[in-house]
Amino acid sequence: MRKSGRLFILLGVALALVAALLGVVAFSGVLGETQDDGAEPTKANVVVAARDIPANTVLSEDDIEIAEVDATGVAPGSATAPAQVVGMAVSGNLVKGQQILSANLLAPGLTFDLAEGHRAIALPVDRINALGGMIRPDDRIDIIYSIRINLTRVVPSEPMEVRDTTEGYARDDTLVLQPPPGVAGDATYPYPGEPGSRFLVEDNAPGNPVTKVVVQNVRVLRVIAGDTTVSSDPTATGNGEASGTPTAPQGAAEKLPNADLLVLEVDPQQAEVIKFLMDNDGQYQVVLRPKDDAGEVTTNGVTYEQLVTEYGLPVPKTVRLPGGGQ
Repeated sequence: MRKSGRLFILLGVALALVAALLGVVAFSGVLGETQDDGAEPTKANVVVAARDIPANTVLSEDDIEIAEVDATGVAPGSATAPAQVVGMAVSGNLVKGQQILSANLLAPGLTFDLAEGHRAIALPVDRINALGGMIRPDDRIDIIYSIRINLTRVVPSEPMEVRDTTEGYARDDTLVLQPPPGVAGDATYPYPGEPGSRFLVEDNAPGNPVTKVVVQNVRVLRVIAGDTTVSSDPTATGNGEASGTPTAPQGAAEKLPNADLLVLEVDPQQAEVIKFLMDNDGQYQVVLRPKDDAGEVTTNGVTYEQLVTEYGLPVPKTVRLPGGGQ
């Protein structure tokens, strides 16, 4: 019995030593893992500003860069890929190295496409003016204007004459007109349109047709066809090309009237000219410029007189028929 008791005691001591050894080994492993985690923290990629960026800037690839930071230092909502920020506008100023958050971004509207000092104006067009739907955003165009002009003579002595509603100016055989300044007394006043003449320009028919390029090198911002829906979503694809059946873009917010429009980028003076063209009688024609052609050209315009004298337009002549009354 004594030998068996000693054996059990020795066996218990041995098991206790083994358990203690296993505990020391396990504790050492956990401690080693903890030390390793502290030595090599987890990293993450974020999108940061590559330079100081003012508010309302539409971000491009040159405005951003990817930075590797400690995962614990990534702000909530930080962008992690260029595709998340390129083409978006920043709502506030950013400094170089600042993480770009989704809260800093907003969808750019038409105002972000305008160059400084320019304005946007909508020009109604038909299929001919829209070149059958082949005009696209960022194309550049000229505008030709055509109208009929009626020259109504202003007689220098008009205050001494009486306007008659049926015959125009009433005839007065006793009226003696003063000669034009610097001209002999027997000379007559020039006809309307000639040098030194005075006349009123009226745009009512009948009149003489005149055609002239009046606006040049205008950039097309948008092309809208029919009742295409307006959207503030920059990823929308149906922004209204003037051809085929328009598709409704995502994020639709408003319906346009059923008319084709070219939204143009103009300076204030060009805006006034285009407004005048739309508000008064006459017709305008849009012509497409070649790519990278921004040169201004000087044209003479076209009238019947120029078609006859410069382009050889035949002029009808009277014909005396043989026989008959004389």
